[in-house]
Amino acid sequence: MKDVKVLVVAFVVFVLIVLLMFNISSKHHTKRAYKLYEQGLYYANKGDYQNAYYNFSKISRLSKIYHIALLKQGFCALSLSDKKIAYDKFNYLSFLSRDKYIAPVALYNAALIDLEQNRNFAAYKKFKKLYDKYSDSDYKKASAYYLGVIFKNKNPSLAKKYFMEYIEYAPNGRYVFSAIDEVLSLNVYLFENDKYLISYALYKNDKFDNALEQIKGLDDIKCTFLRAKIYDTIHGSKNALLGYTKVLTSCDLILDDKDIAFAVSRYIELSGVPKSQACKHLLKITKNLQSYPFVLYEYASTLSKMNAIKCYETIYTKYPDSYQAAQSLWYVFYDAYLNNYNSKVKALAKIYFEKYSNKISTPAVKFWYAKTLLKERKIKAAKQEFRELIKTEPNSYYAYVAYNILNDVYTPFNTPCCDEVTEAQKFSYEDLRQIFNNEQTLLILAAFNDIDVLKAMRVHNDFILSYIAYKDGNVPYSVYLASNALKELSQKPQYQDARYKLAYPKVFVGLINKHCADYAQNAYLILALTREESSFNKNAISPVGAAGLMQLMPNTASSLGFGELSANDLFNPELNINLGVKYFSSLRDMFDGCEMLAVLSYNGGPSNVMNWKNNVVQNGDFDEFVEGIPYIETQNYIKRVFESYWNYSRIYAKQ
Repeated sequence: MKDVKVLVVAFVVFVLIVLLMFNISSKHHTKRAYKLYEQGLYYANKGDYQNAYYNFSKISRLSKIYHIALLKQGFCALSLSDKKIAYDKFNYLSFLSRDKYIAPVALYNAALIDLEQNRNFAAYKKFKKLYDKYSDSDYKKASAYYLGVIFKNKNPSLAKKYFMEYIEYAPNGRYVFSAIDEVLSLNVYLFENDKYLISYALYKNDKFDNALEQIKGLDDIKCTFLRAKIYDTIHGSKNALLGYTKVLTSCDLILDDKDIAFAVSRYIELSGVPKSQACKHLLKITKNLQSYPFVLYEYASTLSKMNAIKCYETIYTKYPDSYQAAQSLWYVFYDAYLNNYNSKVKALAKIYFEKYSNKISTPAVKFWYAKTLLKERKIKAAKQEFRELIKTEPNSYYAYVAYNILNDVYTPFNTPCCDEVTEAQKFSYEDLRQIFNNEQTLLILAAFNDIDVLKAMRVHNDFILSYIAYKDGNVPYSVYLASNALKELSQKPQYQDARYKLAYPKVFVGLINKHCADYAQNAYLILALTREESSFNKNAISPVGAAGLMQLMPNTASSLGFGELSANDLFNPELNINLGVKYFSSLRDMFDGCEMLAVLSYNGGPSNVMNWKNNVVQNGDFDEFVEGIPYIETQNYIKRVFESYWNYSRIYAKQ
């Protein structure tokens, strides 16, 4: 018995020693593998694929990144035009790896080489595996295209099915024209939906005449709507108007809410009569139809305040599930607030919170409900509502104003002077973990800054795509993706979350700090202003001719003492930011240092702002002033700028 115990102890000690040695060996292999990967990436970025391949090939099988290294070897071999080695690496990896990101990339590239070298059956097996196994991947749809190619001579009906799947999924895809040509050459029957999908893809690619030809004689609502948009685009306003009328008067309206709203607005625009008259006609012909509340909402904007409120009451009471119901209820709610109907405000707030959440108007209702409590001197309850607003809607304009109220900042629209933007954008490893949701393969690639392979993964996540766009130098697209993705989140992250860094990036920091110091302006506010003006697109130009990062009109820029300037001159970031900050500084001086009015003037013009200031300000309440700005575009503009300023401040500024 004693001997058995000794043997057990000895065995346990042996196992522990083996595990310790394995752990030490694994750490050694991992450290060496990372160094080799970095070296390989260095050579690959220089275009030296031979040395890159050599370094990737030296990475041990025991390393965490062995499969990624195999993938890199395959790509290096492709760049060296060595299809045999590339195929061997991809083919081997497609069997070896179970990683949901690596395996489909390897399988797809191996299948492409099979197809190129006329190994159709081998290609078919790989593409079919991609199609069946990776249903959430872009590679499934790309495989659908190639399966169509494989079957086009053997089974035209099956080929059509695959081609149509690709056309539906990727109307702007790389192979969409080829897929359309293949479908039209198959000599198979095309259903109405097939023709619609082909027409839509052609429309998305500006092939308007070809798109019209595909849906000629088709009268279902989707085709009618698409045909109206095509006529609208190519200036066939009469035909477009007829199409929109038919859509809006349909008893079976299968379009989504945004499309219906678009049809209403375009009908009004094309009607050639005043908006009120166009809306009255539409109200008659859409009575009891799905489009009716959409028209009623537009009609309300043409009426006196009292009559508009009646329309909004009709929308949220009779059509509570309609697209405009939440916004309509907000308008009625705020009117009650202005008229000091406090009990009505509370009743409407209760209806709103029970029925709606995560709507555009939700932060506004929460904010003004809290201000109603302040009116009633229920200070403790009001503060609790403000705190809840900041918690649930942390990145909104209303959270910014609530924060200032809680902290007794009585001039929330005047920011600290000369607040300099901290160092340029950095993403820590913890940031990457948040952006990539701890997906290990993607996280490793991001840590190595291997953007090319990250792109090859074709991930369906807007935050990850935003990061890739940012690292690829496409900041405007990165901002667009991350901002929209944040809006879609029902529960907003707190300011420490790295996803905010993508929506609110720090770019052109040196230039902004420099010129803000020259003119004694807040650099974070100018950063926010630039974001809202151009999304940091240095070559942006508006329909009216405003150009560059801070969207200056050439005549405005020329008036600042820099001589005659053209739009092309304003594409220079150094000059544009210098002029933009100088112009903003002059507006701020014009309004006695009030930054809110300076921001408004930047968008709406100083003379308009002077009129609004005189006519709208009530009881010195700047919050009411903002809500009362008569142009919705300008009202939203100031909210967006200070929302951006609030987010930049809380994400980056020293607290």
